[in-house]
Amino acid sequence: MDYITILSLQLCILKLFFISYDIACQWFVHLLLRLSQIDPSSPLLQPDVEIRFLVPKFHLPAHIPACRNQFAFMLTPGAALGDGEAPERGWGELNPLATSTREMGPGTRRDTLDYHFGDYNWRKIVRLGDSLLKKLITATSDVAEHVIAHQELEATISPDKLRSWTEAMVAWELDPTKPNPYEVTVKTPTQAAVRRQLAEAEEEALKTGVDVSLSDEVSPFLLISMGIDLEGEQRSLKTLTKSLWDHSQDRQITRVKLRSNALTRKLEEWFSLLQLYIPASLSLRKREKREPQKKESQKKEGPKPFEVKLWLPSQIGKLASFDRSLADIEYKLRNAQAHEALGVLRRNLQIRATLYDVKNRWLRGQGANTRALNAIATVQARIVAARDEYRQARAALLALADFLGYPNVDKEFLPLEDQDIRSMVEAEPGQGETRRKLSWIWRRVNAADATEEETQEFVAETIRVEWGKSRARALRYQEEIKLVQEEMDRTLRFFVWKAADWRAKSVASHTNPIPAEYTEGLMAYAERQAVLCDSLHDAFRQQWAGVPSLVKTANNEMKIPELFYQRKQREFERRKKKVENIVSDPVPSPPTSPDPSDMLSNV
Repeated sequence: MDYITILSLQLCILKLFFISYDIACQWFVHLLLRLSQIDPSSPLLQPDVEIRFLVPKFHLPAHIPACRNQFAFMLTPGAALGDGEAPERGWGELNPLATSTREMGPGTRRDTLDYHFGDYNWRKIVRLGDSLLKKLITATSDVAEHVIAHQELEATISPDKLRSWTEAMVAWELDPTKPNPYEVTVKTPTQAAVRRQLAEAEEEALKTGVDVSLSDEVSPFLLISMGIDLEGEQRSLKTLTKSLWDHSQDRQITRVKLRSNALTRKLEEWFSLLQLYIPASLSLRKREKREPQKKESQKKEGPKPFEVKLWLPSQIGKLASFDRSLADIEYKLRNAQAHEALGVLRRNLQIRATLYDVKNRWLRGQGANTRALNAIATVQARIVAARDEYRQARAALLALADFLGYPNVDKEFLPLEDQDIRSMVEAEPGQGETRRKLSWIWRRVNAADATEEETQEFVAETIRVEWGKSRARALRYQEEIKLVQEEMDRTLRFFVWKAADWRAKSVASHTNPIPAEYTEGLMAYAERQAVLCDSLHDAFRQQWAGVPSLVKTANNEMKIPELFYQRKQREFERRKKKVENIVSDPVPSPPTSPDPSDMLSNV
């Protein structure tokens, strides 16, 4: 990829580069150093050159949030409404050739691909009139809506905040190494961080001579941590046990038995320590044994190790008395556990979306698809484990909140249903892209134990990010209008230059003498190509004759919002009339593209 980049830009004189690549977030690291080792004179290495690395819009949702904020086309000044997927469209056109080219030799295959790519490029050129006009109509019809929405949002924000936010936004746009204003600083505790805080608090208590530990080896904090870790081992053993079936091999059964035995010994040690800190746990365990068992197998063999109740403070609740500090410790650890589980869930959902994308688009053949399915199954197992861990942590948090009197925990940690477990690009079952809603797991990422000030700060940061994205949308649409107009102008100038170039070739001198009859044929061919360029130039210029009016209307609607609302009202009435006609006449009519006459009527 580095060498291709060097060759592609060898003679380029541009000063601003937008380089789009599926994994640009990884590839751009140390890229300039690698390029300097290949070609120190590369245009990308010049001191006055600016480079922005982007990820195509279709691939971006599979990346982590930091990538989605830093490498997004929509958030990059100057990118307009580009998506970076143009190369993919070319290969998409050639996918039907796969069954033919795989039987060919290397030379024939390359020639065939060259022929089809040449045809694809020619069809793109002759359709530039339609494609550029469609882009301009889309941009001019929607730009006022985004600009007006952004202005209405800014009207609700204080001028001081707008000034500081704008300064931070402009600073990042000029220098992407500065803090990204699209990222929200979120307080998300981790189990490691919470355990460190509890260990430090225990250390301070020991320095002051206050030691509430009833064991020389296990403190209250270590006791609760041990219980939560045992819960994780129980979930893991339960999953492993479910994987056994009638034809499982002895080695697999032995591995499960050994883990079950190890867990049984850990449980015995756990209950002996638990009895020191919560003596009532002994009576609770005896009461549990006296309860009638539901399954006949449990009466004979007893509960399996992963079914044993650990009697943590969240499970005891108000059934027996114990030290309240133990419940506080578990609440802090459970809070971090729930957030970590959601983080693992989000990461693996993104990985699964990427794997499905790669499998569907690129992998062919039984071997490749089998390996892909195995990788997807591994990721799916992590998703299920994170789901179970969150659900167990949430149940414990709700029980502890009821015991400790903490409010609104059920609103912070929402129930995780199966339909909520989906990536950012997936819709709920039965819903399409139009009605797609983002799952709550991507929206609720702040901590449950945040203070009122932290909550207000989080809300303010959320508004700042939404303001930044609203600003970006308004600017990108305005850039799209300018960019498409420039593309139209360059297209017309290209045809003028190309026609002149063909005519110059018809009278150019040749190194070797050519017979007169061949010279006449060459001149005729060159003139034919020149006339073709002239005809495309004239056709596109006539097709784009209404462009200035469309742009003027869009500018008027941005300045006078009432014009925009009037156009929307006319569009609504026309759609309503169309629906009434369809109801009265059940024969469907073909879909139509946006009508630019609505915008021209505002001129």
